[in-house]
Amino acid sequence: MKKRVLVYPCGTEIGLEIYKSLRYSTHYELIGGGCENDHGRFVYDEIIFGLPFISDDSDEEEIRLFEKIISNYNIDFIYPAMDGVIAVFSRYRHLFKEVLISADIYTTELCRSKKKTYEEFQYVVDVPKVYNTIDEVNCWPVFIKPDKGQGAVGARLIEDKKELEKVDFYKYVVMEYLPGNEYTIDCFTNYDGDLIYCKGRSRNRIKNGISVNAFFCDNPQFYEFAQKINAKLKQKGGWFFQLKEDKNGKLKLLEIASRIAGTSAISRNIGANLPLMTIDCFNGIQINELVVNDYDIVLDRALGNVFKTSLTYDRVYLDYDDTVVHNGVINVDILKFVFQCINDGVQIFLLSKHLGNLSEELKKYRLTEIFDEVIHINYNESKADYISGEKSIFVDDSYGERKAIKEKLGIPVFDTHMIECLIK
Repeated sequence: MKKRVLVYPCGTEIGLEIYKSLRYSTHYELIGGGCENDHGRFVYDEIIFGLPFISDDSDEEEIRLFEKIISNYNIDFIYPAMDGVIAVFSRYRHLFKEVLISADIYTTELCRSKKKTYEEFQYVVDVPKVYNTIDEVNCWPVFIKPDKGQGAVGARLIEDKKELEKVDFYKYVVMEYLPGNEYTIDCFTNYDGDLIYCKGRSRNRIKNGISVNAFFCDNPQFYEFAQKINAKLKQKGGWFFQLKEDKNGKLKLLEIASRIAGTSAISRNIGANLPLMTIDCFNGIQINELVVNDYDIVLDRALGNVFKTSLTYDRVYLDYDDTVVHNGVINVDILKFVFQCINDGVQIFLLSKHLGNLSEELKKYRLTEIFDEVIHINYNESKADYISGEKSIFVDDSYGERKAIKEKLGIPVFDTHMIECLIK
């Protein structure tokens, strides 16, 4: 029987990466947790709504309510997917009967605070110079960021003393400006505390604090930093840290996180599935080695579309020319939809006016067995005469064909570019 893993909040970049890493797992079943407007509802098949909103300020009463609600869903593991949630859940770990996928409270509290991180590691690795008062600043500009924050929210450059006078030194870290290259190092620490994986990547393009373009890069200092951090903290499972070069090119520690990064997807695609390995680790599985591929790989991220419609259908009538096959190659998005329909028990009818030998065409592209029926009609015939069923839809690249079907039958019609709203 699969073990049930609650991911909360499931719509964060971390939660979405956990989903992508585990959706085909034969050992774990994912359940999303969040609010009604969470993007996770477009992704996770099962979601628990109505959970308390957990943040850095959440108290014991909110955690008890959270636990009371999820206790009805036979959850085995809780996988927190946001920094503030990780810290609070770790603080109240004793209130959960489920296994919490999180490092100990010392590690999570330290990682949550930039000030604590710099204080604890100032004699361990190189860290930025931190200014505790405005009078200590002797070099401009300086950089500020919230002591507890994520996604670069509130982080900015301060050019002069007048501007800095408006900054709350208690809530913000005021530090030297590091103008050089920035790197993220993805890591994995096993059950015994051994560092098993350490891979650095560039942060070439950053949007809202998230690396949206990255590729791997090697530097012996990455591993040196990782070993020293791992020796001091009690990380368990996937985690990462960030480094940035100062004006002289010297690497300094920016932050440490006791979780996987969203862009760790690049590691997953060479063989280091950090979310899966992390759950295995908390499930008592010892991981001492990894098999990873050695090839150049670049990850680039952008906003994507996911749709939910009110449409229900049990039959799909699908054109062939310039729909299933376009410019001599198979339209893989159409085929993805076709196989989704097969999984869902939806009938697929190929309805075509192809001028050549359609059987040979289908054989050429290895498409002979995937349709419930192939309907090959003459060019001057109406496709509407071959469509039946009250819950049918029609897919065709031809505007004229779609218009005729819509006017005569009134069923939903789709061009090929519209197919994305039908794909789950």
